[in-house]
Formats: sequence, structure tokens, C-alpha cells
Amino acid sequence: MKVRLKPSLIIAVALAVLSVAWIYSGQMQNDPLADVVGSEDVQKAAKAPKAEAEKALPSVRVMDTSAVPHRAILTYTGRTEVDRRAVLRAETEGRVIEIGAEVSSRVDKGALVVKLAPTDRYARLSKAEALVRQRTIEYDAAKKLAGKGFQTESARAESEANLSSAKAALEEIRVDLARTTLEAPFDGIIESRIVEVGDYVQRGDEIARIVDFDPIVVTIQVSEREINRVEMGVVAPIELISHENLTGIVSRIATTANDATRTFEVELEVANEDAVLRDGVTAKVMLPAQQVMAHLISPALLTLDDSGEVGVKAVNSENRVVFYPISIVEDTADGMWVGGLPDRVTLITVGQAFVASGVKVKAVEADTVSKEGAVPENPAPAVSVGDETGDRS
Repeated sequence: MKVRLKPSLIIAVALAVLSVAWIYSGQMQNDPLADVVGSEDVQKAAKAPKAEAEKALPSVRVMDTSAVPHRAILTYTGRTEVDRRAVLRAETEGRVIEIGAEVSSRVDKGALVVKLAPTDRYARLSKAEALVRQRTIEYDAAKKLAGKGFQTESARAESEANLSSAKAALEEIRVDLARTTLEAPFDGIIESRIVEVGDYVQRGDEIARIVDFDPIVVTIQVSEREINRVEMGVVAPIELISHENLTGIVSRIATTANDATRTFEVELEVANEDAVLRDGVTAKVMLPAQQVMAHLISPALLTLDDSGEVGVKAVNSENRVVFYPISIVEDTADGMWVGGLPDRVTLITVGQAFVASGVKVKAVEADTVSKEGAVPENPAPAVSVGDETGDRS
């Protein structure tokens, strides 16, 4: 059976189709991606998340620095001391008959200081010499007789022993006689003299004291932490409390520490030909330490890590924060010399307090080191913000 559509129904369907088509065409016109898939707008939309991530990175100022050879100046307070001091004592008894050097006078090595009376020593010397001559004759005769068989070998040995005894007695007298003259053991100055002419001294009594003032020695005490930084032969300026400026050379470094202070004694020699420098004067020593490689930085760059260790923060080649513990070599008016860093390093000069180790940052070159520790341009908490900003340190 043939179905016949009414004209009104056909018109209604046509109007419905046209309405849907009109509505759909309007949505396509409002969609920015409808006609330009892969256009410039699409590329900008794809880059937007990455740009937002880079904009969120904390900004820090950085500066490149290189290590240079540096000698720190270690300042110590010490005192002057004579190089040598000797106490002359009597080695035999006798009465003082001559004074060869007055107190505070200069003496050369071997010069007479005090002479004792020889008493009967010369007489005993002559007696001992005569006995030696007699024993020598007896020994020679016994030796000849023993060789011819007219005397026993024991008699010859007895004569030899008598001769040796006589020679020993003679040597004792000579030594005792020589001890009556007390001489200076080295070039120096008579610091004190206990005896005068007419005094009688016994063996072991003090006679005089002699000191060597050239060179004079400046002694300082160096802590166990810094003793390895001191070198033999280093020249150091010295200032006495009397405002005299001297120059000394490190001549001795103690190998053992003082049990009470745990310090090591270091001596510096100072020329004192005219003996104008005195013993026991306070001295300030500016001792150059061993040369090391160090960086000159501002103290404002110092910071602490989580364990409380002192150090500085830097950035690596990936612009991530790195913490370096440091050792202070010297603190000067121009800045602080520190060790423990690589030879070349990029230090964070502004913003180190706002970033933690491992965090990725936006590094901005700085011409000079900020000594005020200014806040960075975009301060951010020291935490991770995703794959683009780095992991938590």
C-alpha cells in the first residue's frame, strides 16, 4: 500500500534539519581549534605549562670565583729569650785570686772569667812527673831483663802497672790544675757573678752566669690546630711592646706539645749583634702560614646546613643548588679566605637563604658580591615543585 506524506510533515522535518545545521555551524565558528589543528595558537597552548613552570623557579644571583694561592697571617704573642744561657760552677776547690770579666761585660769564647789559687798543685805536679820518669826507667829495665830470661814475666807486668798508675796520677794533677781557671764556654755577656776575689769556693759552687744574646730568640706557643700551617725558615715581622719592628726567621718547631696547654713551642731567631734587645720583652709575631689554595668571599655568603655545619651554597651546571662545607683560612678586612671549595665554583651571592640543596633555580649573574644578603627577586620556599624544579634535598 502506498503511503502518502502530508506536505505539512515534510515542511516540519525540513525546518528541523535546517535548525540543527544552523546551530552546529555556530559552534564550529566559536571553537578556536575547529579549522586550524596544529596552528600557532595550538603551539602556544602546548608551551604554556612549561613557561609557567620556569616562571615559578626561585631566582638567585650568582658569581663565578676561582681559588688562588694565599698565605694567611697568624698572629701570636710571645716573648724574647736569650739563645743560650750557661751557669759556670767550680769543678775544684780553692780561693778566688783573679776576676777576668765584670758583670754585663762581653766575653769571647775561652776568655778568663775567674781564676782560683793553685795552692800546692804545681808541687804535686812536679812530684807526679818525677814519679812517672822513675816508673818509666823501672819498666824499661824489667822489660829488658824479662827478654833475656833474668826476670819473670809477672815482674815485668808489675813494672808496667806501676808506670800506668804514675801516668794516671800525673793526668789527675794536670786536670785539677786546669780547673782552677774558669773560661767562657761561648761568646756572650756575663749576666751575673756570685764570687769576688778572696772568696773560697767548693766543688759545685756557682761562679757566674753567661748568656748569648746574638741571635736573640722570640718564642711563641702555636695551637695544635695550626701547628701544621707553620713552616721552617719562614720570615715573619715582629713588633715589640716597645714599638720596635724586627724581622725573625722560624728556626725551631717543637715536635711534642705542652701537656698543660696542648700547644707547640715555635722559636724565631732575630739578629742582635749589638745586644740592644733584652731578654723577656713581650713581642707580637705576624707569622705567615703555609700557602694554600683559597677563595676570597664575603662573610655574608656563609650559611648553615641541616646539621649546623658552616658552608656556602652554589649552583652546578644544571642550575641546582649545592652546599659546600668550608674551612676558614683567614678573616681579613677585605673579606674571608676559605678553603674546601672546588678550584672554580659558581657561588650564590643573593638568595641563598631561600633555597635548599638539590632545588633547581633561576641563576642571574651578579657583578659584585652582595654584602647585605638581599632577598631574591622571586623568593620561594626551599621545597620541590615537581619534575621541572627538582626533587627535595
